[in-house]
Amino acid sequence: MNKKIFQDPLVLFVLFGALVFFIYASLENTNTVPVELSENNRLRFAQQLQLLTGQEATQKDIKKLEDDYIQEEILFREAIKAGMHLTDPEVRSKLVEEMRYQVIGILPDPSEAKLVQYYLSHIKRYAIEPSISFQHVFFDEKPNADVLSQLSAGQAVNGDEFWQGRVLPNYGISMIRGMFGKTFLDSLQTAPNSVWFGPEQSLLGWHFVKVTNTQSGMPLTFDHARMQVLNDYTVEVLENSVDTFIDKVNADYEIIRHVK
Repeated sequence: MNKKIFQDPLVLFVLFGALVFFIYASLENTNTVPVELSENNRLRFAQQLQLLTGQEATQKDIKKLEDDYIQEEILFREAIKAGMHLTDPEVRSKLVEEMRYQVIGILPDPSEAKLVQYYLSHIKRYAIEPSISFQHVFFDEKPNADVLSQLSAGQAVNGDEFWQGRVLPNYGISMIRGMFGKTFLDSLQTAPNSVWFGPEQSLLGWHFVKVTNTQSGMPLTFDHARMQVLNDYTVEVLENSVDTFIDKVNADYEIIRHVK
């Protein structure tokens, strides 16, 4: 009877499958991933501690350093196993930035000729914007219109305190727009020089204003713009390097864009 059972192909298949599963489960239970502490690392830990403290590391110090290393390695592997590099924004950001550095590598310093060529290709970017110099008398609340006639007659008028004072020399138009608003800037740009006008409302309050000088925009020379050119050139090279890498590996990924 027993012989017939073991001669049955179905029974043999089931028994063989059970044996394979048992062996695999045993291997899974006993298989461990090694955490290796090399002799080179041990020596490096001792040397680093000596550099920091100025004293030779004791056996107790070395033991503590080794335990810390092993603990960090285990925690790191457990973090990867838990998928923290996929879900934690800070970890993800750090890995992305590190990958950028790996992709880019060490960039050679650009030659002067390359920088000059870049400067000439983007010449409109490197310019001093137009500026306006003006005086003003500031009021928190809308003032009496008689103030204008007093200022036009050369009389002294006390307004409210303004944190930048009464004389604002060579303010770029973008700074004026940001501080006072576009409407106020438009009034300055259309006003004649050396003539009081107002009251003009800004984002900060009310002003009687006199434009004293205007300066047109002008391009910066290469020497004056060199640091900005170098920065812009480097940023562009970095972005192009990453774009090239993404294009190279893009085929390895299925990109799904959900569009409403």
